[in-house]
Amino acid sequence: MRCATPLAILTLVLATAGTQRSDATIDTSAARPAAPGTYIWVGSHRLHLNCIGQGLPTVIFDSGLGGSSLDWVRVQPEVASFTRACSYDRAGYGWSDTGPLPRDSENISRELEILLGNGSVPAPYLLVGHSFGGLNVRLYSHNNPQKVAGMVLVDSSHEDQFRRFKQAGVKSSAPRGNSFFVGNAFQIPDALPKDIVPVAKSFAVSRSSMAAFLSELRHLRNSAEQLQNAPLLPNVPVVVISHSIDQLRGSDSTAARARIWMDMQSELAGRAAQGRHVIAATEDHYIHLSQPQLVVESIRDVIERL
Repeated sequence: MRCATPLAILTLVLATAGTQRSDATIDTSAARPAAPGTYIWVGSHRLHLNCIGQGLPTVIFDSGLGGSSLDWVRVQPEVASFTRACSYDRAGYGWSDTGPLPRDSENISRELEILLGNGSVPAPYLLVGHSFGGLNVRLYSHNNPQKVAGMVLVDSSHEDQFRRFKQAGVKSSAPRGNSFFVGNAFQIPDALPKDIVPVAKSFAVSRSSMAAFLSELRHLRNSAEQLQNAPLLPNVPVVVISHSIDQLRGSDSTAARARIWMDMQSELAGRAAQGRHVIAATEDHYIHLSQPQLVVESIRDVIERL
């Protein structure tokens, strides 16, 4: 299926409501448009939820650290052509209100559960999580197994990554900001459609976004530990998408980090009876922006196997 043009996607998003994060000049005067979706109360604060398309299962997208619902702009409209597709902004990001601390996977997955219930989003769900978002959707699936029909993990974080990187004597993140699991709230993905960059910049410099990012980062180890006793659902279709391992040609430290990361990705896929491990044709962590069609087809693959 051909991806829509960035301008068409932007029009759709605003009407219906390799890419690492690289440094960008922040325009604090950028006008922020009205939320494309709706505001749903989740306890004492509201989260922004944007659903388009029709059908089941409902696809739910969760972004990585520092990301927002805008990160799925190249994927969500395509998925909405064959089923219901919902992106949302975690508390503090995008159009959502600031939420209570700490911002760890336990609280985030609980808020997601309330959001989907209060937002009358029908199950079953096909959960799609990028990087840190992978921890969140996995914990949600563990707590709500009866509602989850499948999962797509896009270069997802792994609960054992801290121990394994430390044991190998390598740093947790790669050079040049191409982080395996740590994003940067002040940076904008290279492949984000240019039409949307001003909106993303306005989010990046907001006080609520900075606070959410710092809290999620500060509690990242806690989030990983919360997954230790929450195994991947074994009997649902799962696709694990990883960036390519061309970095094995780099320094010893870079190669070791890439090898450990790929081993953990393969392990995630192997935990599910219907698991598949797909390696993208990009070295970028933000596969859903640099190679969106692979993510779309992986979602379609899971639906076809249901």
